[in-house]
Amino acid sequence: MKFNLLILCVILIIVYFIYFLCSRREYYKLLSKFPGPLGYPLIGIAHKLLRKGGLLKLLRTYIRDYGTTVITWMGPLPVLIVSDPQVTQDVLTSPYCVNKSFMYKIIDDAIGTGLFSLKDPVWSEHRKLLNPAFAHKVLLNTLPIFNRESEILVNELDKLVDAGELDLMPLLQHCSLSIATQSTMGSSVKEEPKFKNKSLMTYYQCLQECIADFTICPWLNIKIIRQLFGKEECYENSKLQIRKFISKLVAERLEADISGKTPANNSSFLNLAVGHFERGIFSRKNIEAESNIMVFAAFETSSKTVGYALMLLAMFPECQERVFEEIKTLFPKSGDFSVSYEEAQQMVYLDLVMNETMRLIAPVPLVARETSNDFMLSNGVHIPKGMQIVIDIFHMHRSKDIWGPDAESFNPDHFLPHNLQDKHPYAFIPFTKGIRSCIGWRYGLLSLKVTLAKLLRNYRFSTKFKFEDLQYVENVTIKLKTTPLLKLERRI
Repeated sequence: MKFNLLILCVILIIVYFIYFLCSRREYYKLLSKFPGPLGYPLIGIAHKLLRKGGLLKLLRTYIRDYGTTVITWMGPLPVLIVSDPQVTQDVLTSPYCVNKSFMYKIIDDAIGTGLFSLKDPVWSEHRKLLNPAFAHKVLLNTLPIFNRESEILVNELDKLVDAGELDLMPLLQHCSLSIATQSTMGSSVKEEPKFKNKSLMTYYQCLQECIADFTICPWLNIKIIRQLFGKEECYENSKLQIRKFISKLVAERLEADISGKTPANNSSFLNLAVGHFERGIFSRKNIEAESNIMVFAAFETSSKTVGYALMLLAMFPECQERVFEEIKTLFPKSGDFSVSYEEAQQMVYLDLVMNETMRLIAPVPLVARETSNDFMLSNGVHIPKGMQIVIDIFHMHRSKDIWGPDAESFNPDHFLPHNLQDKHPYAFIPFTKGIRSCIGWRYGLLSLKVTLAKLLRNYRFSTKFKFEDLQYVENVTIKLKTTPLLKLERRI
């Protein structure tokens, strides 16, 4: 009896395996066009993703061994890994590659279903409805917030002058979160207990770490495994506390409408979303999900990019001095000053530094799409429906074939006009590009520029940490294995 049962199990496994191979014959055809590691039957390369921290190294190995377009398997699902600018353009501009990959499923549970993870055509509808929140006129209205909050940051940093090397990232994140809530939600949260005691920041950091872990390590999507690894409690509590925080801000905005009070920031993202709610287009759930996503995205990428720019300039002091001289020309006196939009446009070298920072340390190292229909790449290769496509921005930005022999070093001159003229338009995509590009990229750049201008005019930054010792870890937004400590000296 036991022997017969064993035979039956073996037959079922063989039948399933044959079905598995036959149902994916279209994907195997791609192997003749794009090489790559098959991994093991049924699990593919999933066994290589048992923990976070090795994916970028793994992708670097695949690029070296197989080239810039690689096919592999994540469990039973085919995955195309791309670090080629032309294939990237084909994917990001295709109407059949608008949907995010299944890998982002955890985002719906963690933050809510909104612009970040919605599928088309609902995504297109929401994007059109929310685009006005990032129009040029609205951006100018947020400039006073950028100036005011970055000045508060300058005052906080002033207490740390000549105090030795310190980790400045917590202060940068706190400032960026304050900017994000005021500019997107239209209200200050400075008196909120969770903001004042910095527990809100702890919740955001925990949630981001969990999202990255669950996305990169598919095994952690199983609740019991999360519990075994001690991730579940942190994840659920952080998710709950952040949603309560956002829900309270939304409730206060809706109550203001009922009482007839005019919101402090009438052009905020939340104000626009509430308008759609009052017209019956959005639900209360839509408002909270979209608001949660906007705050999360706005503060995390901005704070990290400011911190990385300061870190790189501390490691390359000659570049820092060039930025300082440019800013000093516009603002001869240190201390408190306000940066206008016109003055921001005149900081040309600071633009180069910001771009080089985002090239070398891409804010979002990897993005993923799923094909909703068959489509053709510009080189004639047929990509079937259901393909998972990972765009490896991190390594594309560091490709020596694109950026030259010093591609992995910091050199703002990479972005001088004559050095860009022969570059593919999709070789540099810090905010992605194409149909589903970042809705707030202009907001992000202006916020970065104002903050960096004030910090670099008032302080000289230095560090003992060596550039060649930096180690990068994949995350929702990229992080460093070890954060360099920075020393501040006051500028005159």
